[in-house]
Amino acid sequence: MKMDKGMRVCRSRETQDWMYYLCQGKMRVYSGNCEGNERTVAILGDDSIVGLDCLLPGQTSLMTIACVTDCWLMPFRNTLMEELIRSDADFALTLAQYYCKVLRQLCFDAANQSINSVFIRLANFLLTNWDGSGECRVRLSQQELAYAINCSRASISRACKILKEEKVIATEGIGFRILDLPKLERVCQQYQDIL
Repeated sequence: MKMDKGMRVCRSRETQDWMYYLCQGKMRVYSGNCEGNERTVAILGDDSIVGLDCLLPGQTSLMTIACVTDCWLMPFRNTLMEELIRSDADFALTLAQYYCKVLRQLCFDAANQSINSVFIRLANFLLTNWDGSGECRVRLSQQELAYAINCSRASISRACKILKEEKVIATEGIGFRILDLPKLERVCQQYQDIL
C-alpha cells in the first residue's frame, strides 16, 4: 500500500496488532510529551520493519510513526510474524539479528543525544548512518537530519557548512556524499577535544 508524506501509520498510546514492511521511503519514529515537544528516535529507510513494539499482542504502541516521504508498505498482522518465527529457524535468527541492530542504534542514539554539541551529534550520525555503498551517501535532507539528531535546521546548516569547508562532505540533491570518512572521524575528534 502507498502512504503519502506526513501520514501516520501508528500513534503513541494506541493498541495496534499490525506491523509493516517498509519497501520504499523514509519514516520517522518519535515520541512526544504533553507540552507538544517531540523527540525523534529513528528514521527508518527501505527494508525496515515498522512498528516493532506492536509484536506483543494487545500492547499499546510507545511511539508515533509517520511518513517523511511517500512510502510503500506491506502491512501484516503481528500474529503472522509469530507464525514465521515458530516455523522457520532461519527467519527467527534473521529477525533476532535485525532487532539487535535496531537496539544497538537506539543505544547509540541515547548516548549521542546526551552530547551538547550539535556538530558532534551530526558527525556521529553521519559516521553511523551512511548507506554502506561505495558512494558514502546519506540520503536525508537537512530537515530530516535535524529531526534525527533533535536540533534545529539552522543548527544543521551551520554544522554542514563547517563540514563542507573542511571538504568532508558534498551536497548532492537531497542528502550528502561523505568525501572522506577518516577525515570526518578526525574532525569529529578535533571538535570533541575542544569541548
